[in-house]
Amino acid sequence: MRVRIVVLVAFAALVACRKSEPQAAQPQRPNWLLDVPYLANSILRDTTGTPDAQHVVLLAPAPLDSVARYYHHRLPLMGWRIVSDVADSIHASQYWVRGSRPMWIQIDAQGPQSLVSYTATGGVADSLTARPEQMH
Repeated sequence: MRVRIVVLVAFAALVACRKSEPQAAQPQRPNWLLDVPYLANSILRDTTGTPDAQHVVLLAPAPLDSVARYYHHRLPLMGWRIVSDVADSIHASQYWVRGSRPMWIQIDAQGPQSLVSYTATGGVADSLTARPEQMH
């Protein structure tokens, strides 16, 4: 009986130590938000993307109106043009374009902080379907 147990343990160890087949490396997706500035001391909450789009969510250490002003000041200096800006006391939605690249910034009030969501794509947005109001 002990021999069986030793053989089973040895077999299990062999299976566990066996090298797995190397997996093909996933192609690296473009970082469409690489040059977008983030408010200092922001905390990354989420990031997702595809080869065509990228989405990043941060918790920013400032109220909604301060975050919105920050982007109104910084992004035009970097060549971004604002297309749409809709805001109330708890949410701001900004739609920016630089060249043929669109970017949406959604800002949601979280008390003294703001939850900031960025979505950027690598191509031209369809003017009928790519509306910032739809990007909640």
